[in-house]
Amino acid sequence: MENNAKAQTLNRSLGLAECVTTTAGAVIGVGLFTVGSQIVGLMGGTVIVASLISFILILFPCAMYGEMGAALPLAGGTYSFAKRGLNYPVAVFESWNYTLAQVGIGASEAMAFSNYFVRLLNALGLNVPIDNNDYSLIDYFQGAVPTDVFLWKVLPAIGLFILFTVISYRGIEMNGKTQNFFMFFFWACSLVWFATVIAKADFSGVTEMVAGVGIPAGVNAFAQAVLLVLWCFFGYETIVGMGSEVKFPQLTIPRALLISPFCVLAVNLLFQWFLCALTPAQHVPDLYTAAAPYAEAMQYAGIVGLPLVILCLGITLGGDFSTMNPCIAGPARYMYIMAEDGNFPKYFGKVHPKYKSPYRAIVLCGVLGVFFILSGSIKIVAMMCSYNQIQAYIIGFASFLGLRKKEPDLKRPWKCPAGTFGAWFSIIMFAILLILAYDPVAIWYNIVWDVLAILYFVIFVRKRPIPQEAVDVEALTLATAEPTAEEKAKLDKQYKAWRIGAYCAAIAGVLLFVIAWIV
Repeated sequence: MENNAKAQTLNRSLGLAECVTTTAGAVIGVGLFTVGSQIVGLMGGTVIVASLISFILILFPCAMYGEMGAALPLAGGTYSFAKRGLNYPVAVFESWNYTLAQVGIGASEAMAFSNYFVRLLNALGLNVPIDNNDYSLIDYFQGAVPTDVFLWKVLPAIGLFILFTVISYRGIEMNGKTQNFFMFFFWACSLVWFATVIAKADFSGVTEMVAGVGIPAGVNAFAQAVLLVLWCFFGYETIVGMGSEVKFPQLTIPRALLISPFCVLAVNLLFQWFLCALTPAQHVPDLYTAAAPYAEAMQYAGIVGLPLVILCLGITLGGDFSTMNPCIAGPARYMYIMAEDGNFPKYFGKVHPKYKSPYRAIVLCGVLGVFFILSGSIKIVAMMCSYNQIQAYIIGFASFLGLRKKEPDLKRPWKCPAGTFGAWFSIIMFAILLILAYDPVAIWYNIVWDVLAILYFVIFVRKRPIPQEAVDVEALTLATAEPTAEEKAKLDKQYKAWRIGAYCAAIAGVLLFVIAWIV
């Protein structure tokens, strides 16, 4: 039995750098460069309000997940926490919501990649059709979209999803190496882009408000704006969901989750500031409906050529690519652990003998991603996925309370300060946001999915106990090694460097907005 359990365990190889880049990159591509930047078209320079609210709302969740991830470094994240802290039915319900959300994010990212990719090709001199509208496969068969436009919308997106399905299939080490490369490539391109366009940035563009731009007067509109910006910060579950593949998780997971919010805030504010400062005031409202807001803002400002190429390269090959890895690797681990527990087809609970990846679950994620891409709408998928994620996270916060009550003696290498208050605060705030950000279209997809999740449990799972083999695998996974004194010193030095860098970048982003509003 022990040999079978060892064969089914995943490989611990993710370090702090991989955890930070995975967490920060999990949603930031589509969250920042498409739906998040569209909010600039609604709020202008006041978008900093939505970003700071999002940052504050995410601090306790990251700290709570840091505690749970360090104590229970398992595949499946919130599912594994809810299973122990709450109960099995709630855990299954949560896993349905999170898995759908993360695959949907990957599909949205792939669609966003297509929008920027065609603009990159045009900037390089190729005549590729550009269209700001979203089209589904149904639209195509109804003749609502020309074939060339539709193919340039979906084929790059599908190709990207297949590419990252193959990368995830080949194991977590490949995931980690490519994730680091894409994120560092993105940051390098970003710095070069900042340097090439800073001379054309106008501080007054951050504070100048044309009609219809500013903090929305309607509560629903403002809540939706905050939710779509908050979406950029929702990567913290991803690395916890891959907890069984993190090296020294008792240190690495909480440290990564304490750093990541500052990294995401920094990237958000820096790019939002440049978007405001570069876009002519009369064109700011146009960003709200733009398919590729940053590329179109530069064209409004008359900035083309090399700066536009650098921007599109950074977004497509850096920002977009960095989101794809977590959006396939994360939900695949959920499916894998659910299959191990017997509440998902056993077929998907196998680990590849060579690559040590849940390869069958990864292929399923790839198939689901293509289905989402063919649905055609980034914004509807984004709203639907953000609702699914919030439901899953509320369950995660409740699991935190349940674990502290049910397992007070559980070894917790790191503890969340004011954890009980933070859990209740987060539950209340996320529930309020879920209600206030109601979307009349997306909500029906969520209701149908939730009903299906409940029916699935009642019909197929309710009378199936978790098999002993799954219990053995979990026990073996929790037996984590302690770092040597030399390794610990190296980890501490690395953490200090990341922390200082993240804090400084976040402060720089805030100061840019403060200076713009004061000067």
